[in-house]
Amino acid sequence: MDDSVHPLFPVPSCAVFGRKRATSQALPDIVRAYSGYLPFRDAPESIADKRLTVAEGAPALQVAEHRGGSSYRTAFRNGATLFPRMLVFVERRAMGRLGHDPSAPLVVSRRTRQEKEPWKALPSIENRVEAEFLRSVLLGESILPFRVFRPFEAVVPITAQGEILDSTAAANRGYDALFGWMRKAEATWNANKRSEKMQLAQLFDYFGQLSAQIPVAPVRVVYAKAGSLPAACIIRGGNLLVENLLYWAPVGTEAEALYLSAILNSETTRARVEAMQSRGQFGARHFDKVMFNLPIPRFDAREKLHLALAEAAVRAEKIAAAVEFPEGVKFQRARGLIRAALTDAGASQQIDGLVAQLIDTGS
Repeated sequence: MDDSVHPLFPVPSCAVFGRKRATSQALPDIVRAYSGYLPFRDAPESIADKRLTVAEGAPALQVAEHRGGSSYRTAFRNGATLFPRMLVFVERRAMGRLGHDPSAPLVVSRRTRQEKEPWKALPSIENRVEAEFLRSVLLGESILPFRVFRPFEAVVPITAQGEILDSTAAANRGYDALFGWMRKAEATWNANKRSEKMQLAQLFDYFGQLSAQIPVAPVRVVYAKAGSLPAACIIRGGNLLVENLLYWAPVGTEAEALYLSAILNSETTRARVEAMQSRGQFGARHFDKVMFNLPIPRFDAREKLHLALAEAAVRAEKIAAAVEFPEGVKFQRARGLIRAALTDAGASQQIDGLVAQLIDTGS
């Protein structure tokens, strides 16, 4: 149902019918498409039949098409599902005159206005946690074009070997402080979760999204999967983990990382995939892996165009790093300030032209 079918939803809508089978099948190439205007919301079928035009065998929307494209699609994966956030993200508690124990600081749940029920109404968790399990994590709001904005501290129960610890495993290994936190977090989760089967530690490592990040790769490219404008940057070294609102990929060289960051931040790339994105009330939004529907070739250091994109990204990073933010600026405003600086310097236009040439030639 396209935009003309209203008043129904303020966005294009569809229904998918399927049956459970032993093997999966691709989405169909043809659909039943509706167009036309309804006289009022919740119109009965008898009125809808008279007002809407039905096209049998219409071609499926391009958003459902995922054949071909770039091999980079399989290189990128979702970050970890560190949710509910009040059971994971923390702030350090101020201590008395004796100070805190640096090996196991006292932390409390970080609360925000974005929390949803039932978690919003639940009391915070407070406990000591061994320092090795207090990790800096990147959220969607942590990423700006060509620049890391702000990581957040979280209790992440994963060892240096990539083993996920629940409360029992933490106790068995002698991590008493982590045991205390996880026992409280698991009790809160078990009392309020929607799925009877999913345990908290299993959620954190859903589809291996957490353990896949250990050991941390020396060079990674990350980009925000949500939003209407792209934001991507490079993470060099450090011990940062990546949360579910970001996609990430390890890359072999600095030049390849720069090449990818230029492409993923480009307005040309965004414009070329706009028709494939989901649509909200205010237009196309969310990226997930839709950019890799484009024929983005693997980086090749022998290709002058690839190297030109990498060099353009070096310049863009310098411009982004020089942007000064007002105190307390939100990430949306910070992204806008960087985009404006890149445009004023001509860096965005340079990258957009190179990306257009790359996609059009496929090499």
